[in-house]
Amino acid sequence: MRRTVFSLRPVPLLAGWLCAAAAYAATFGAVVPIGGHASDLALDEARGVVYVANFTANRVEVISLQDRTVRTSFNVAPQPGALAISPDRRYLVVAHYGAWTAPGTNRNALTVIRLDDNSRQTFAMGFAPLGVAFGADGLALVVTDSDLVLFDPVSGIMQPVGNLVDLAAQVLPVPQGSMPPTILTASVAASGDGMQIYGLASLEEGVIRYHYDVRRRLLTSFAFTASPPVGPRVISPSRDGSSYLAGWGLFDPDNRLISQFPNTTGALERGSHAIDMDAGVIYAQFPSAISDDTGEPEIPTLLVLDAENLAVRERIRLPENLAGRSVLNAARDVMYSVSDSGLMVLPVGSLGAAPRVAALHEDLVFRGNVCDRRVITQDLAIVDPGGGATNFVLSVDAPGISVMPEAGTTPMIVQVRVDPATWQNQTGTATVLLNIHSSAAVNIPRPVRLLINNRNPEQRGTFINVPGKLADILADPARDRFYVLRQDRNEVLVFDGATQTQVAVLKTYNTPTQMTITYDHKCLLVGHDDSQFAAVFDLDTFEKQPPIIFPFGHYPRSVAASGRAILGLSRKADGTGTIDVVNMATRRATNLPSLGVYENKLHVNTVLAASPNGATILAASADGSVMLYNASADTFTISRKDFEELSGAFAASNYQMYVVDNHLLNASLVPVGRMESATGASSGFVFVDQGGFRSTTPGDAAPGVIQRMDLSSAAGIRPTRMAEAPLSPTICSSSKVRGFTRTLAALASRTAVVSLTQSGITVLPWNYDAAVAPPRIAQLVNAADMSLPVAPGGLVTLWGENFSPVNMATQEVPLPTALGESCLTVNGVAVPMLYVSSNQINAQLPFNMDGQAMLVLHTPGGTSDSFGFTVMPAAPGVFRSGVAGPLTNLPTVLRAVNGELVTGSNPIHPGDRIVIYAAGLGPTEPAVEAGVPAPCDPLARVVIEPTVTLGGVQLVLEYAGLAPGQIGVYQINALVPGHVPLGMEIPLSMVQGGGSTTLNVRVVD
Repeated sequence: MRRTVFSLRPVPLLAGWLCAAAAYAATFGAVVPIGGHASDLALDEARGVVYVANFTANRVEVISLQDRTVRTSFNVAPQPGALAISPDRRYLVVAHYGAWTAPGTNRNALTVIRLDDNSRQTFAMGFAPLGVAFGADGLALVVTDSDLVLFDPVSGIMQPVGNLVDLAAQVLPVPQGSMPPTILTASVAASGDGMQIYGLASLEEGVIRYHYDVRRRLLTSFAFTASPPVGPRVISPSRDGSSYLAGWGLFDPDNRLISQFPNTTGALERGSHAIDMDAGVIYAQFPSAISDDTGEPEIPTLLVLDAENLAVRERIRLPENLAGRSVLNAARDVMYSVSDSGLMVLPVGSLGAAPRVAALHEDLVFRGNVCDRRVITQDLAIVDPGGGATNFVLSVDAPGISVMPEAGTTPMIVQVRVDPATWQNQTGTATVLLNIHSSAAVNIPRPVRLLINNRNPEQRGTFINVPGKLADILADPARDRFYVLRQDRNEVLVFDGATQTQVAVLKTYNTPTQMTITYDHKCLLVGHDDSQFAAVFDLDTFEKQPPIIFPFGHYPRSVAASGRAILGLSRKADGTGTIDVVNMATRRATNLPSLGVYENKLHVNTVLAASPNGATILAASADGSVMLYNASADTFTISRKDFEELSGAFAASNYQMYVVDNHLLNASLVPVGRMESATGASSGFVFVDQGGFRSTTPGDAAPGVIQRMDLSSAAGIRPTRMAEAPLSPTICSSSKVRGFTRTLAALASRTAVVSLTQSGITVLPWNYDAAVAPPRIAQLVNAADMSLPVAPGGLVTLWGENFSPVNMATQEVPLPTALGESCLTVNGVAVPMLYVSSNQINAQLPFNMDGQAMLVLHTPGGTSDSFGFTVMPAAPGVFRSGVAGPLTNLPTVLRAVNGELVTGSNPIHPGDRIVIYAAGLGPTEPAVEAGVPAPCDPLARVVIEPTVTLGGVQLVLEYAGLAPGQIGVYQINALVPGHVPLGMEIPLSMVQGGGSTTLNVRVVD
């Protein structure tokens, strides 16, 4: 009986494709039970059916593609384990697995069903067939437990192709609960063009992958051991055969592992996959070996992956587990999969229209400061990526945080409110997860990180939110640039060192772990924990170059480049570590036979660090061992074990000094100093000349500490608290030991030190620990024209001294009330800030103020004296920021007819409509909070309407209010009468609430 399915909302393309397998969440896909265990399938789109081998019921089920019901069945010989349909769609070949314990029993056979008339013929085989696949030549490659043969379905002739020794499959009968993939332990499939056939099977010890080239009739095979087992036991080639999935790995035709999916159980009977290389997508289920600690069964989940590197794009709930082969139809918009009940039909091409829920932001940052202890509110958009109306519920388990509303229907803007008073005893950054649930959505939404920071003025550095799991940071020695590994997205994020803005994203292979730059500074190399490739990028063009291919079973977790050799520390498949040497000319790495006089066997948790001058490479292991490669000798010259264990920071200098954890080592790797641990665990270290910078972390939610290091004594100089904690060494699940971290980078320009911290990156000026004088405010003016007076809600500019140790502008919305380590209050109320430097601040005054006011600025150097000024009800000023050709600082008055600035060559004409951008026009209706963009509907019109004249003639005012989407910027739309005076310098004046401003413009007929 077919499972009941229903559409959760009116989406015609998906009607009948969504089902509720559990009361708490929707699922994606329709299940067709077959009353037995499915072992294989074959798609016949020409006839509108899919054939499913019912292994235990001795049938081939014929299921309609249109209504997804069992249309009929072919009763066949026992144990139909594998199916294949000929390229001309005339023949269906069924392989019968007949390996029984009874002596003399031989039920191994092939059945050929002629699909035009349903006639059939069965051919006996000497060995048990495990799989079958057709090539483009019309011959079927049959894999048995002993050999491979080519089978002609027309004549029944079988031609031997090659032997596969010691293939292992279970002998019947098998223990109860055994599934077809665990019985056959094999899979074989052809590429979409039929030119390549790939297979996977178990050996008595290990696994074998094989590749049959149909055109050349050439068979190659590769035996290996694997942990976990290579499951799911499915082969999925791409359409052109240029890559294929085998179990948990993505391979190229030369059997090289491009990427593997991490943390899988390796179960043979659970999961599946299919490749749509044209769309760059892989659809897969990989059961995870990592428990969610809830005690609940793992949710069957379809992963939508990047075909290039297995980065996860989406997680989709399935009604049940996949359990064998999956195929895509010709349009690649429907996926048919063997599942626990029989067949699952997944309309993947319509996934974009399925009900889903997602937040538009991965992180929300809440920055409290000494100036502002009010409740902080941030807007968060909850949407259905397909544009539908889908219900959701939000939950957060932490005090002082509320969400309004907590439930709703997409699209919706919710407000997340954080009370800094609840977190006032914490001066680092707390991370709280805002979880998203939906009973109607088929996806598993990612939670939103809420980052709550309550820094004090003496804490240094400005943190920039970079979402995701960050794993490594590296400064470019030849460019004012630095690189950050985002491991959860398989990306290198490229940042400009001058502005700390992201300028590029480079796609790596799976699970990038560490970077290095070649000695000639031309290429960036990236090692990975789940790929046998090291990615290579040209640093001038950012183009991805051919990768470095490491030996089979070697995963280059750490890479380092000296002047003579590039080394990679590889995690071997057997769980040990080894050193490989890279040949950049051939893009191949080879395993070193020894490390000088030492054996080439290291702890798997080992990292490499090259000295910037290319002279040496340090190797540090979690078991307390250290080694040194010397480029001049081209070998490892030192190996010591003076520690029980090591973790945290590691670095190599140009002056034959090295740091691992809290230890300072000399040229012979002999410990010569121990750095303090009172400020927290070792996190980052970077050598600069004959000194260095060091960061430590007392805990994720506490402020970190950065200090300069005196290498002669291993003593810290002027330890300084940071805005938040650096990343901490984590426990490595594979080795149960604490890991190494590289979280500090010193920019080549020597303008800043950059640290990986809890929220992303923290930027500290090079002289972050220099004595800072108290700030002094000298002047406050209207930011539009640098004049007085100023008005409520007006954009203002402060001039003075010692405002901030860094220059920084913000694009945050709403505007922050602390920027560049400084914050500002007016009459005790925090002021939103746009820009800070040592002598200038751009900010927006609160709207609800008038009369006499007092400014106070708080910086790391102290608190300014109170600065008094007067706030008028209105103080109009036209922005002088226009540019037209060589002309600069022009008034921002535009002619609506062409959208260009009014100049001598683009004068105002009688009858024109003009637009004036100004500041200081005062309160609006509806009221708008300072620091927040102006609304579009309704428009925020000024309370006090201005009078605008041109040459003494009043213009017709069409709109006066805040410019929609802008912060603190006003817009005046006015119609110029036909009788205005003409001339080169006609006064354009605004008068409002006792304030006025005038500028001269050209007016012609």
